[in-house]
Amino acid sequence: MEEAWAAADSLLGMIQRGRGAAYPAALAQPRQARDFLIDCIADDPRWDHQVESRGWLYACLVKELGVDLRWLRAAYSRPADPGGDADAWLAIDVLEDLARAQVEGSVTELRYYLRTGRDLDLALRALVPFHAHPEARGLLDELLEVADDEQLGRAVAWSFDLGAPPWPQWRAQSPRVDRVLWAEEQRVAQRRPVPHVDRSAAERERILDAAVERGLLSPGEATGLDDSRWEATLLRVAPQLLADRSLPAAARIATRRQMMRQHSPDALAWARSKAGLDGTLGHQALAMLSASGEAPDAAELLDHLAISSEGGQDSIAVQCTLVDGLTRLAYRPAAPIFESLFDTTVYSYLRERCALGLGCISGDFARGRAVECLTDAEAGTRGVGVTHADLSMPDVRERLVRMAEDAMEEEGNRRAASIRISLERCW
Repeated sequence: MEEAWAAADSLLGMIQRGRGAAYPAALAQPRQARDFLIDCIADDPRWDHQVESRGWLYACLVKELGVDLRWLRAAYSRPADPGGDADAWLAIDVLEDLARAQVEGSVTELRYYLRTGRDLDLALRALVPFHAHPEARGLLDELLEVADDEQLGRAVAWSFDLGAPPWPQWRAQSPRVDRVLWAEEQRVAQRRPVPHVDRSAAERERILDAAVERGLLSPGEATGLDDSRWEATLLRVAPQLLADRSLPAAARIATRRQMMRQHSPDALAWARSKAGLDGTLGHQALAMLSASGEAPDAAELLDHLAISSEGGQDSIAVQCTLVDGLTRLAYRPAAPIFESLFDTTVYSYLRERCALGLGCISGDFARGRAVECLTDAEAGTRGVGVTHADLSMPDVRERLVRMAEDAMEEEGNRRAASIRISLERCW
């Protein structure tokens, strides 16, 4: 909820949002930062738990601040959801990163989570990469105590290469594991191949069927459409389809996807006439204008972004769309609002988009927010920092050296940091 977010420039607010500025601020206020960090891991602050990242930043702070890893158990002290232990996702991400960095006790804590039996799939995905770690000794016996055959079968299905370690060794050591893996191999062997489907053609058919069912088209109008007639037909029926709350989700998604594939002057004119912040149709038109608009459209996109930024979390999706469009058009007047969103948004993917945009349009970015990007929670945002941060700024070179050697860092960022350091030395 809105009131759960601390002020964007406060220590808690920066930690919640995963901002890179949280890193030096936390080191300067370690006692307070420890409490805030544990609270955030125990009560995941992410706006979107499924796609946003906090693991790397929180793991770095846990390591730097000397947090007792047992405190992370607060994240999975509440009753578990039988459908999946979302409460523990962030804590397990943090422990996985710490295990990559060889932090003592991290694998032990992952084993503690396994023993809780809350989510066997989550526990195994986290532990299997560290099966050879000294703290993982006896892991197989522990697994067999926690899981029955059915649970083990569900956990390995779709998730693992059963020919890769440790599975061959484990099946050799345990008849139970061998039996479960054999059953899974038989199930996979009997799986029928999924026939190839032309998705675009299937989407067209779904849209036309929906339009005919609702009396928007006659059966004759819905047949034999070439590309130009298809676009004209789509632009004609889309407003009614998108406004129809009874439209099945699959048809609604198909309509949106097909609209985004239209780039003709007629489609662009349609988008200009419908663009706005009110309702699904206006948002769809803004998305098309952001993807295909021309330089004269940038001012209108910026106006919409300014208005939407007053809407807080309710407008995050359209803000992402508009930032992408203004970045594509390299519209320099957007820099101030990009900077404001970078500092305040609760959605780390929007901050990444703002960073990408500022790298294109702001002359101040390299010596300011690009440096902050180097310690952002999102790997993509850190990558923007690697590309743009001014090496003459204090600590930037050291940060890149550390990134290149950081076992917790995304591999692409490690390579990019190493290359940038090497190129700088050549000069």
